[in-house]
Amino acid sequence: MIGSLLMLPFFTNYLNELNYTQISFYISFSYLMQIIFSLSIESYFGVKYTQLHESETEQKLFTGKVALLLVSFGLLLLLIISLFGNKLFGIIFADQVQMSFWPYGFYSLLTAFFNSFFKTASMVLIYKKQANQFLVYNIINFILTVLITVLGLKMYPNSLLGPIYGRLYSGIIIFLLGFYIFYKNGTFKLNNTYIKDILYFSIPYCGFVLFTWLITQVDRYVLQNKITLQDLNTYDLAIKCFFGIMFIQNSLMAVVFPKVFEFWAKNKELKTTTETNRYFNVFNILNILMICSFYIVLPLVYPLIIKNKKFYESDVYIGLLGTTYVTQGIISLYMATIMFTKRLNVLLKIYGLSALIQLILLFVLTNYFGLIGAIYSGIAIKLIQIILSKLFTKSIFKYEYNFYKIELLPYSFIIINIIQFNIAKTYNLYFYVTQLFFYLIITYFLFKNEIIKTLVNFKIIKPKTFTP
Repeated sequence: MIGSLLMLPFFTNYLNELNYTQISFYISFSYLMQIIFSLSIESYFGVKYTQLHESETEQKLFTGKVALLLVSFGLLLLLIISLFGNKLFGIIFADQVQMSFWPYGFYSLLTAFFNSFFKTASMVLIYKKQANQFLVYNIINFILTVLITVLGLKMYPNSLLGPIYGRLYSGIIIFLLGFYIFYKNGTFKLNNTYIKDILYFSIPYCGFVLFTWLITQVDRYVLQNKITLQDLNTYDLAIKCFFGIMFIQNSLMAVVFPKVFEFWAKNKELKTTTETNRYFNVFNILNILMICSFYIVLPLVYPLIIKNKKFYESDVYIGLLGTTYVTQGIISLYMATIMFTKRLNVLLKIYGLSALIQLILLFVLTNYFGLIGAIYSGIAIKLIQIILSKLFTKSIFKYEYNFYKIELLPYSFIIINIIQFNIAKTYNLYFYVTQLFFYLIITYFLFKNEIIKTLVNFKIIKPKTFTP
């Protein structure tokens, strides 16, 4: 995610309009295939590996079986898709995008296979508590990808050679590193041991990840037939710039969820508590302040790193696009309850229905409103996810929280930005500065004590440094 964000200035400055569109789709396709190649086994590896902690022999057998499953399934999938790749690309992509499976589509497919194998292998390092080795291998992957890509772009501008080979060559290296990890820590035996357990958990979770990909990526596939390449690229760039927001959100959730689970585990009843609500309250307001700050900073950064002024037009849409991230605090609350109760079937229902509704909304709204229709469908699907989460989790968890802090505050943010867009229809720095100050005032009067208590609970500040 961060690597893609850092590469954006190079893509915008060294690729022409068509090449930028193509590399966006090749990377998107590669990411989709990476999900399928991995079968989300990396999400299950730690669960089973930890359960086998009393027997190192069984841990090695399990590790080896994961490697064999990934390689055998990956090679089979490579063969099948290679046979039908041309037809597949002809169906998926519009003529104006000029996408071809050979050779770059195939290279993207190989890259997905290599990356999925390494991603699961890296889980071995994590659960073997080899953090330094994990960090070194990931840094090698990052540096190789960026270095080869940048050199390729500078040597062959307006060409896909750099971006494609940068990902492919680094993929080959990390695949070999992944094989070394599995070979060193696993025992390879050709039998059916653990296969059923692996697939029983991984395939449903893989479905969830695929639905997530569909929700976040399918809009550009629908739009490719309905808007110009320039508008499609501008929209794509604006969305990718929000990867930074998404990264911080995911990092915060990774920190908050264990704390929340710890409190819920002490309760006899499955219900929210004042303490756990505080974390989501603070998440909400910090998320809003972060998005408001992003509205101000992004247009100032664009001219410094992007030479192609056509991409500056994305400023107009950032207010609306930001609203699709403001509901993450609400969705995270429901996600936490689903994960705590281990109701994966509920997760599949929510995201499966969301993906279906997203497709319907996209086809309908983009037919009438084009790009703006896609943006509004993104906002709508976030609200629909909240409704579905409430509907499917009300029987498994009891929710008691401050409606204003958890829900009404993000809803107000969405309404304000929609009104602003429809009135001004352009980027207005003064409006976003005013918006930031407005939410800073709300933060001071309504969230100050909760933020301080949260910082104390995470031992970021000491209790004696403040007076409640």
